[in-house]
Amino acid sequence: MRAVLAIVTLAIVLTFVGGVGWIACRVAEAEMARIVFQYILMGAVYTTFAALALALVVGVYHLYLYLFTRKKPVSLFATTSRDEK
Repeated sequence: MRAVLAIVTLAIVLTFVGGVGWIACRVAEAEMARIVFQYILMGAVYTTFAALALALVVGVYHLYLYLFTRKKPVSLFATTSRDEK
């Protein structure tokens, strides 16, 4: 779960840096620098998709544990029996 949070944090930072830089370059009419910030924004999109994919994999794994085993997930890799309190 910490990996998902780290990827989401990276996506937020990339979106902020890329967005502010892109707008500043657009106002200053700096076309070459604007292209660099566009690539940073695209990196933010790809990072967001990676976070969503990782969260989906974790969710499917937890669903598998809950439906087909007698375990319930307490974190990404730690499980406990459903009967334990």
